[in-house]
Amino acid sequence: MKELGKSKALLINTIASFVTFAVGLGITFFFTPFITDAVGEEAYGFVGLGNNIINYVTIVTIALNSVAGRFITIEYHRGKKQEASEYFTSVLVANLSIIPIILVVAIPAILNVESLLNVPAELVPSVKCLFFFILLNFIITLVSTVYNVATFITNRLYLSSIANIITSLLRVFLMCLLFGFLPANVAYVGISTCICTFVGLVLNMWYTKLLVPDIKLKKEYIHWTKVKELISAGAWNSVTKLSQVLSDGLDLLITNIWISASLMGSLSIAQQLPTYISTLLNTLINLFNPNLTMYYAKNDIDAVVKEMKISMKFSSFFTNIIFCGIVVFGRYFVGLWVPNQDVELIYRLLCVIMMSVVVSGVTTSLNNIFTITNKLKVNSIFWLIVSFTNVLLVFILLNTTPFGIYAVAGVSKATGILGNLFFIPIYACYCLKIKWNTFYPIILRYMGVTLAMMAVFYGIRTIAFVPSNWETFALLCGAAGIVGGIMNFFILLNGAERKILSNKILSRVKKA
Repeated sequence: MKELGKSKALLINTIASFVTFAVGLGITFFFTPFITDAVGEEAYGFVGLGNNIINYVTIVTIALNSVAGRFITIEYHRGKKQEASEYFTSVLVANLSIIPIILVVAIPAILNVESLLNVPAELVPSVKCLFFFILLNFIITLVSTVYNVATFITNRLYLSSIANIITSLLRVFLMCLLFGFLPANVAYVGISTCICTFVGLVLNMWYTKLLVPDIKLKKEYIHWTKVKELISAGAWNSVTKLSQVLSDGLDLLITNIWISASLMGSLSIAQQLPTYISTLLNTLINLFNPNLTMYYAKNDIDAVVKEMKISMKFSSFFTNIIFCGIVVFGRYFVGLWVPNQDVELIYRLLCVIMMSVVVSGVTTSLNNIFTITNKLKVNSIFWLIVSFTNVLLVFILLNTTPFGIYAVAGVSKATGILGNLFFIPIYACYCLKIKWNTFYPIILRYMGVTLAMMAVFYGIRTIAFVPSNWETFALLCGAAGIVGGIMNFFILLNGAERKILSNKILSRVKKA
């Protein structure tokens, strides 16, 4: 296939990412109230809980898979195609070898789920079925992980977005089919997701054959020394994943066991939108990863720093508009979205969960530096200490204060803000061997424009109408979004960046 220029690739990848995000978000908006009304808030909470439990399992597999793309990509760009093929083959075989171990542990746990979790008696059969298909979905994902690298190597991430759009639309069809013609059952969520993940695997296998035909899958390319090398390099990513699980992934489990299944359902609903925003943020950041990895492979640190600064501003340009919009207009949104649930509780939880975006919207890009430089140890240890502190604080607050579910949802967000503000930027500079405060001007500018935008959005809410339907809500948010975009353009971006962006927009308009 014909190579894309850097700017064109970024534009196409960005558009495809936003379309994917919009489709996924639309599905969530439509099906969350539909499913909660059909099967109940308690039952829906087990969808999020099941996915969180799968995240516990990925602690074991992430050491291998988190750095596989980096090693394969670097060897490929260095012209060592056989080396890249050996990593590719070895990772796939290693993942297949892990599956029997996972099944031995997971299947008995699913069969006895009512003894391990607080599951209402009438929901036990459907929850078991749901968890089984969530497990099967994870196994398919594990197999497909290495095939995702093809679009990364060739910087054609938009192809992955197209595959995601196809599977998302298929999920809509399957959910409508199952819920429309069969008795309501929360297990349909797992079944639909499982089928779509398999289709995604087939598409990514085709992309691999099309984009990187010189990466071969051969028996003689299986080298366990390669697997050991990858696990050694990615071991600290497992520690980081453990930290994430302790900080965020236990929220639903703690709520289920120590508070109630009903409140777990409310928390699960509140987590839906932040989860998609986090997905969008990571997708936008990942658009820059192929170039970052390539520049670092060529030892061009100046180019890495320049690309990282662009990535930070690019992600923050969209994140602060979304953050301010949710905090200011979120009550309207929740009231329209899930009117039959506890709107006030869900809105408050949504605001608490969104706190972490205040800083992570601009600093998340910096985490990629630890991967491309293969310096993961210190970052992993830092977040592990923070996560254990989070768990301790949550249990103290649950037993000594009336905060309840707000403590579960908010402690990790507060400590996350501090870590992202004071540790991540400084250690990223250390890994690149550059001045410690290199990235702080961007962070401080982002924080300033976000605070100003928040004030302006509150002003808009004060003088504007109260939206009574989705059309008027979209009109209100659209107006606020335009104002936020203008503020970012003139305050977040510097003069040179504004000129570059303006020229690119004008050139596109003239071509049209």
